[in-house]
Amino acid sequence: MHYQKILVATDLSENGNRAFAVAEQYRNIAGGVITPAHALNEPVWPEGIRLPSLDDAATKKLMEFSYRKCREAAEKHTPAEFVDQPYISYGDPARTIVGVSAGYDILVMSTHGRTGFRKFVMGSVASKVCRMSKAPVLVTSPEDSPRPFKRILLTTDFSDESCKAFDKAHWLLQNTDAVFTLLHVLSIEYAGGLADKEELYVTVADRLNRFRDEHFAGFAERVQTHVIVSGNSVHRAISKHLSADKYDLIIISTAGRTGMDYVVLGSTAAHIIQTAPVPVLTVRP
Repeated sequence: MHYQKILVATDLSENGNRAFAVAEQYRNIAGGVITPAHALNEPVWPEGIRLPSLDDAATKKLMEFSYRKCREAAEKHTPAEFVDQPYISYGDPARTIVGVSAGYDILVMSTHGRTGFRKFVMGSVASKVCRMSKAPVLVTSPEDSPRPFKRILLTTDFSDESCKAFDKAHWLLQNTDAVFTLLHVLSIEYAGGLADKEELYVTVADRLNRFRDEHFAGFAERVQTHVIVSGNSVHRAISKHLSADKYDLIIISTAGRTGMDYVVLGSTAAHIIQTAPVPVLTVRP
């Protein structure tokens, strides 16, 4: 099995540290080590006390405090021997995290952290990171209950861009006994209206089955297909599906087709990572 380098970004809040639990679920499959990362973008102590300035001594103390807290958060979920030295730095959180993640196989982070006028808002940072990171990003939220990845939802709009997420799906098929649902959402608004709904469903379902057989040859028995023909936006249709079905993980590309007749997976991914009740693995083509 390929040795995995797993980066976990946190703002050291309770919600931000939830990423370590999901990272450990992934590490149980992949092996490897976890590297905690924390970016300080203004002179604020993690307890919330704002300092007018930081001299060298205060800076060193803050860095040491952050280093210690990162290790403690990681070791609540992962044995110490599998936790690497934390990466602590100053800078814009999103850009800093993306820059560091270039040397890792996967980045794990939360969509929610501290809130308030001067706090680190993980939601906006997570969205930016998913758009910019070349490494796959596994995102969790406070509503998640981390558990083994047994049922996985994989989305596609049939584009080459959306297929880039299939590599991670193949890897999970090879290294777990998970079952997959390959999902396609077709908006009635762009597909001829309600009168054609039944015919559209049959046509698209047949195409999705052939698409599955082409891309997941040898795993067809573990990859079922599902088509949603909906009058809602794509992300609303997916969210409704998630509320009715129990999944442990969602895999989605951050880019897809564009234009009037196609699903824009970039905006869909942004909505899904903010609202999904389970971890979301995003892959940038």
